[in-house]
Amino acid sequence: MSTESVECGGGVMMVDGSHGTIPPPPHQDTSTQLQVLQPAKSPVTTTAASTPVSLSSPAGSSAGAPSTSALPVAEETSVTTSGRSRWLKLRTTVQLSSAITQVAKKPPLKREDSFLKRFSTRPIPDQNASEGSSRLAGEGIMKSPFLGIWRSVVNPDENILFYWLSLLTMCLLYNAWTIIVRQAFPELQQGWSTMWYCFDAFTDIVFTLDIAFQFRTGYLEQGLMVCESKKLACHYIKSKSFYFDIASIVPMDLLQFYVGPMPILRVPRFLKLYRSFRLYYMVESRTIYPNLWRVVNLIHILLLLAHWFGCFYYLLSELEDFVGEWSYRKPINDYATLSRKYLGSVYWSTLTLTTIGDLATPATNLQ
Repeated sequence: MSTESVECGGGVMMVDGSHGTIPPPPHQDTSTQLQVLQPAKSPVTTTAASTPVSLSSPAGSSAGAPSTSALPVAEETSVTTSGRSRWLKLRTTVQLSSAITQVAKKPPLKREDSFLKRFSTRPIPDQNASEGSSRLAGEGIMKSPFLGIWRSVVNPDENILFYWLSLLTMCLLYNAWTIIVRQAFPELQQGWSTMWYCFDAFTDIVFTLDIAFQFRTGYLEQGLMVCESKKLACHYIKSKSFYFDIASIVPMDLLQFYVGPMPILRVPRFLKLYRSFRLYYMVESRTIYPNLWRVVNLIHILLLLAHWFGCFYYLLSELEDFVGEWSYRKPINDYATLSRKYLGSVYWSTLTLTTIGDLATPATNLQ
């Protein structure tokens, strides 16, 4: 029985009733073939309807078969070409849209409040000269024809604050050790009066400069260091430190020109003691031997207390005219020297503080 093939709806129907399909080309994917063949159904069907079916002889069927099967291949090729052209158009459109987007995109804005710049400990030069001096002042950066660009705001974690607090603490210790001993032993004040006045003036200058120093010391606000001058000034003036600093430099020692030498008038300088506490904690956090630092600090406090109590002991004995066994002996002969009076008073205060000495019973209420 001869077999005739007729195109029908995108496939080939055999005369014997079997239905076959043309396999896809090897270079195309099956999904691509389905997309390509879907719009080609109507022309193929029209062609099949308009094409007469020949049933005369096997020779006619063998001659008409190649022409009928070649038609779908040509249509598939044209559809593939149109798909590629569509893909090229789509790619060109995407490239043009990306190019237009890049041209229209503005350059990124630079952060005016950079985290790294705020926490940097180095002098940062201004890279954008057009930003003006107001922004530099807001970040604590100053310009000088002699010094160049330098940071005018002190970072609380920088070494300059550590060195400044060390100098301030030395001035405070000078007052703590010398004021009371110069008051208790007038011969010490009279013998080196010029030296004492020079040292007093120097410490007063340092205490005054510390006020200006604190006006330029930054502080942290929500994790960022504040560098604006107005905020720094308001923060310092509203704090208790400002009142302590003002009271500590009150020139009460100028009354010595009217009442004579009286170093005890410099007692307000001790209000700067809170600054030495900050140095203590800074050293404790930086040293690798914090326990040793605590021991040294404790020993120093004990020695300072013995020093002050010894001077108070001699002043009290002198006030009562050295009466009784409890007070210091009358300063005559060997007991009249400065070293003997000071060492004898410190010895008494040491025995009293440590409660290891057999001391005489006080004879008066003041004692």
